[in-house]
Amino acid sequence: MKAAAFLLCAWVWSHVGCHASDWPQLLGPTGDAVYAGPAIAETWSGKTSITWQKDVGEGYSSPVVSDRRVVVCHRLATNLVVECLDASNGKPFWTFKHFMKFQDGAYFDSGPRATPAIKAGKVYVHNTDGYLVCLDLANGQKIWSHQTRSEFQSSSTWHGSVSSPLVTDNAVIVLVGGTNAAGIIAFGRDDGKVVWRATDEKASASSPVLATLGGVQQVLVVTRTVLHSLDPETGKDYWTFSTRRQSSGNVYAASPIPFEDSIFLSGWYQLGADLLRIKDGQPKVVWHRDDAVSTHYANAIVHNDHIYGFHGHAWESGGPALRCVELATGKVAWKQPPVGSGTIVRCGNNLLVLFDSGELQLVEANSKQFKVKARMQVVGRTTRSYAAIADGYVYVKGPKKLVCVDLRAPPL
Repeated sequence: MKAAAFLLCAWVWSHVGCHASDWPQLLGPTGDAVYAGPAIAETWSGKTSITWQKDVGEGYSSPVVSDRRVVVCHRLATNLVVECLDASNGKPFWTFKHFMKFQDGAYFDSGPRATPAIKAGKVYVHNTDGYLVCLDLANGQKIWSHQTRSEFQSSSTWHGSVSSPLVTDNAVIVLVGGTNAAGIIAFGRDDGKVVWRATDEKASASSPVLATLGGVQQVLVVTRTVLHSLDPETGKDYWTFSTRRQSSGNVYAASPIPFEDSIFLSGWYQLGADLLRIKDGQPKVVWHRDDAVSTHYANAIVHNDHIYGFHGHAWESGGPALRCVELATGKVAWKQPPVGSGTIVRCGNNLLVLFDSGELQLVEANSKQFKVKARMQVVGRTTRSYAAIADGYVYVKGPKKLVCVDLRAPPL
């Protein structure tokens, strides 16, 4: 069924002008950090595989790829910079700049953190200062914009507006955090007009995801107090699940992970991990554990009845460690010594792990043991972005470089 669903998605993407192997949003085309394009190599040749690289500024925003174009957001001095590059060689098509003045609450990197989204020839960007803009993918011209902080009196997290936009067939859904009935807002894709708004809850650092559970398409989004399941067309709640206590700095940052009839929700800061099952249109707790996979900022991966993810904070208690956990029980199958945080993309039965040190590793998705198949240092520390994969090429944004790595498997 999953293979059939992917084929259907691929058909849809190809008929709306999006290449099937694109990576057009946070967590990829299917919103679950799964790459399903041409196979990647399992033996790497080091730096000889780097196709091109480009200097960039600060920010943890991840690159996205559509129609053989790479879009990356970063900060140079007092400007938000959105660049559109040729995916094959890194040459620029266009650059968009907008003044920004934002200081991270912990005085870390103060660049953009939300990842842009591309759909139907438009680019949607959400900056740390609450600036939301829609650009033309062809030429970078601004189509519409909002200043969500001032317009909707939003109260962001300690690290600014972090949530990445979710683009549906009709709207751009953003976790704004406005307490005047503007916690979550859907803007019209083409004109930016408010389609609906929901909740008066403050924002977490998690990003909305689109899911189909029980045959019903819904938007899953975590606010400062609640996991919501919303009707994408109206913003009305299908159901809610109260989360554990969050503050401006201690929030969920990973997105909910829907699969089959279940949802995996995880966070650090004593939030723990929950496996929920949707039954009769309502969430039921299968298990809650504080010592399973409590993720800091990156999503875990659910695969073959196990969960793979980083347990722990990037700088607390010796740092996070990569773990494999039994899906049914939450019990730890194996864990690695703390070596730093990272993000994970699944490629078939392998995990492409981008560590915060800037090293890429190809790890076997094996519930019995941790096994590294290949590794390569591609950018520097501190890297918090996701790798974007399209047609076997991997695009990685570090603190100073955007790098394209050719990881295509050799022809048979």
